[in-house]
Amino acid sequence: MKKEYSSILLSIAGALIFFLLLWLCLGLGIMIAAALSAGMYGALTLLTSPRKRIGKIYVEGLPDGAELEAKLSQAREDFNSIGSSMEAIEDQEMKKESARLHGTAGKILAYLEEHPDKIASARRFIDYYQDTASKLLDQYVELQDSGLGTPEVKRLKGQTRQALLALNRAFEGQFEKLMQNELLDMDVDIRVLKQTMEMEGLEMEAYEEKNT
Repeated sequence: MKKEYSSILLSIAGALIFFLLLWLCLGLGIMIAAALSAGMYGALTLLTSPRKRIGKIYVEGLPDGAELEAKLSQAREDFNSIGSSMEAIEDQEMKKESARLHGTAGKILAYLEEHPDKIASARRFIDYYQDTASKLLDQYVELQDSGLGTPEVKRLKGQTRQALLALNRAFEGQFEKLMQNELLDMDVDIRVLKQTMEMEGLEMEAYEEKNT
């Protein structure tokens, strides 16, 4: 936000200097100078605006880059919300499970930063699983802070605990799906390695036993 604000100020200053140069120094009419300065402002804004990136890749270089960046931004907001709720939770078991959830979500976001092409495949995780986790934990903290101990509140807290366990499994399952190609590549590499070693009279299993 600060970079964008600085970019706007720099563009305004540059356009104003350009206007004064055209009007006062070169003697152009005020309307012509204003029109040319407006064009200068647009050019400076384009040149000085910070370029958005996903990981190391500029957004404009990706197909549907703006949409992917918006989706990843949404995921970050839910991730931060989960982290805030986690810090506020008093029940230690719930805090532990929410920390596990937060950790997996962080790994998924880091993976998506490095592999922007996988963001589209992560829509179910972003739009449903993580969004649901964020809302449930926020509601849990609200119930906790209310101080109510009615049977209904206790029931809802218990159900939230069970939902959190299920969401942890879902998060890990979603992460595994995203990494499916990498897992397959590793499996192929291991198979090729095993075949190569067998051709050379070596046993991979024996090597593993010796080094464990």
